[in-house]
Amino acid sequence: MRWHLHADVKANAGPGLEWVKAFLARFDASTLGWIRIDFGREHRDVLGRRYRRFRGVYGRCWYPSASQPTVRISCQVPGPYPCAVVTRKKPVYRQADGTWPLEARQLRGPVIVDRRSGRAWKRVYGRTRLDTLDEGIVWIFAHEAFHWLRKTGQVPGRNNEVEADAFADEMLAGFRTEERGARADQAAAPQETDVGPKCAGAGSVHTWAQGTLAMLDEL
Repeated sequence: MRWHLHADVKANAGPGLEWVKAFLARFDASTLGWIRIDFGREHRDVLGRRYRRFRGVYGRCWYPSASQPTVRISCQVPGPYPCAVVTRKKPVYRQADGTWPLEARQLRGPVIVDRRSGRAWKRVYGRTRLDTLDEGIVWIFAHEAFHWLRKTGQVPGRNNEVEADAFADEMLAGFRTEERGARADQAAAPQETDVGPKCAGAGSVHTWAQGTLAMLDEL
């Protein structure tokens, strides 16, 4: 498996990349051809200034094909951070008697109807806040990885965007817990105390000792 990482991702997202590698170690990654994590394609305006068309995080998972026999995952994390990602939740369905649950009344947007079955529902959306580049990498990689893992039967569920978003939210929560624990351990670790002479003073101590020995030789 090959890695394609932007230089700034390598330099500034150590915890996020460590999480991705530890995550991959839990599964059979033999079908993965490459993983790309960068900030997306740059464009230039009429004045030559660089910009990116998209913000936040986004990505794509390619399944094997005749020309590409491996799975490929591409994640773009332009930010800026903090940012919010719109997530898809389980829809609210119209009940068998034709009425809607109470929560459906608070949902804006059209009613979707399946012409074949007559089943109707309203889509539900949420928002997930990503505070750092590390969190952005964890969330979008987990989302795209879910499609690969579900395709290969390594995780349960249905291979759709609702469950991919839920999986990413779950993995992000775990990452945040690990990070809080690491910071707590670091804060609780005993601090080193300076019990000896400073380096700058070591020469003075050494000189004083030499003078004392000289005086003793003269006695």
